[in-house]
Amino acid sequence: MLDRRTVLKTGLAAAALQSAPLLARATKVGAPFPIYDTHAHFYTNDPARYPFRSTIAERTLIRARTHPATVETVLRFWDDAGIMMGTGVQYNSAYEYDNSYLLDACAAHPARILPIVILPPTDPSTPETLRKLVSENGIVGVRFTGLADQGGFPFLTEAALPAWEAANELGIAVVLIAYGGDVNATMGKLHEFATRFPDVRIVLDHLGFPDPAALPGSFGFTPMHHALAAHRNIYYKFTSYLMLLTLDPAGTDLKAFMHYAVDLYGPDRMIWGSDFGNAEGDHFAHLQRALDATGDMPYGTRRAMFFDTAYRLFASRKAT
Repeated sequence: MLDRRTVLKTGLAAAALQSAPLLARATKVGAPFPIYDTHAHFYTNDPARYPFRSTIAERTLIRARTHPATVETVLRFWDDAGIMMGTGVQYNSAYEYDNSYLLDACAAHPARILPIVILPPTDPSTPETLRKLVSENGIVGVRFTGLADQGGFPFLTEAALPAWEAANELGIAVVLIAYGGDVNATMGKLHEFATRFPDVRIVLDHLGFPDPAALPGSFGFTPMHHALAAHRNIYYKFTSYLMLLTLDPAGTDLKAFMHYAVDLYGPDRMIWGSDFGNAEGDHFAHLQRALDATGDMPYGTRRAMFFDTAYRLFASRKAT
């Protein structure tokens, strides 16, 4: 059986992505190009083999038991939506730092799913764990989470520097979710880390949660959101979750929002993620809305946002 390194290095993955049969199966979403999903969650209703975190919320537990985002479920969605491949993002709500199910899913489908694990950013053991996961499991990134307190998010503190240094050494992406707290101050702290680690590819989940209700004149993008545009090592992930959680409640014109974001950051740093397994509702409809909101943009711009940038960021890096 081919492992992920062999598949990617031989170019088989790239060939599969361009295959006409896969594109022909995209009957539920209309896209003239392949799609890369940068944000799919995987979890199963088999707690005997893959135990849930002890502090799992009741709502998450019910979802996992009744509508698990199994490998088969996610790949069925990808096939029907014309999604060629993607990155599996560890589901903190179900498993926290136990990445077992994600890694098993990726190992079973190395040409289609690349793993992004979650580890505690300030734990002294995290750097060595990252080295092991890169060597043994071929991870392409690590996601840092945590709640903001008076000192900010833990992954943007001095205590997290060893983990950042390990990511820099290993050449993997650092994916950040910064929900809550002072958004502008958080983006300012990210500016400091992007400056300190210019070679680390930083991925900002949900575009750093711009809130159009708070700053309608700039679609919620704060002054420090704008300042981040100068950093070429930061990538910006637009997701269905952001659309449902923040943009829709504010009555945001999605087309105008997408144009604003692309003008600010550029399609070579914009990527799309379904947040499958977390975002609720019809995932095909969510993807179609995102595609429609960019429908008047040039083909190359749209393809970059929905495939090329993500493939370059994750898959082609893995191949080298």
